[in-house]
Formats: sequence, C-alpha cells, structure tokens
Amino acid sequence: MSNFFTRESHARTTEELTKLRQELIEVSRAKNAAAAEGDLSENAEYHATSEKLRMVQNRIHEVEEQLTAPRFIEELRIDGDKVSIGTKVVCLNLDTDEEVVYTILGPADAVPEKNIISHQSPLARGFIGRELDDEITIEVPSGKRNFLILDIKRFDE
Repeated sequence: MSNFFTRESHARTTEELTKLRQELIEVSRAKNAAAAEGDLSENAEYHATSEKLRMVQNRIHEVEEQLTAPRFIEELRIDGDKVSIGTKVVCLNLDTDEEVVYTILGPADAVPEKNIISHQSPLARGFIGRELDDEITIEVPSGKRNFLILDIKRFDE
C-alpha cells in the first residue's frame, strides 16, 4: 500500500522519526538510571520511564509504517477532469450557499481547519471520482452535506 505525501510533509515526518529515535535513546538511559535506584516494585520513576519508552517505541513504529512506500503527490498525473488525491475542489455548499475550497492530500498533510483534508476522510472519499458540475450528497459524521462542484485543479496551482 502506498502512503501519499507532499515532499514537505515527507520531510517533516522523516524529521519526526529522527527526533523520536533520539528521544528513544534518552528515555532508555533514564529508564536504566531509574532501574539502578533499587526496588522496582515501588520505583515510580522506573514505571513512568517504562511507559514513556513504550509510547515512543509505538510512535516510531507508526511513523516507520507511514514512511514505507511513499508516493509523492507532486509526481501524480492530475488532469483536473475528476476529483482525486492532489486536487483542489472548488464547490458550492448547497446547504449554506457558500463557496468552499477543499484540498485533498495525504494524512500527513491534512489541516482540516484550513480545508486541507486527507484522501481517507469521509468528505474526501465523497468527492473523489466526481466531475465538474456534479451535484453530490456526502455522508459525514455530522450528517449529510450537499455540494455542487464548480472547479477542479491541481493542489499546487
């Protein structure tokens, strides 16, 4: 399975992995120092660092999984005929009569408050494959939303 990134989000995620690996070393040292304090059954520092170590290890695993088989959105062929990952969709929200622009990218790029959404989100899945002038209803966790697609273009235009 491919993981979609812009080059910028891939660099951020790679940097996060580097920092996590350094943190793993530091937390491991702290755990060893706490273990040297004696009785582990009553050693709060040891238990806290053990938990922190598990959390860092889990996050490292998650990030490594994300970085497996990356596909760069900038390299995708996006013609603008249909909504897909890497597109910016200009639409009319038929419920509010407001024009809205959604940018559909990978999970690492998502910033929902700026309408930059993951291709895995319910909203994006409702748009993907649709064409210009399509009137659509999308089921999202908060209910149904109705849109008219006004324009489709590359996300970086």
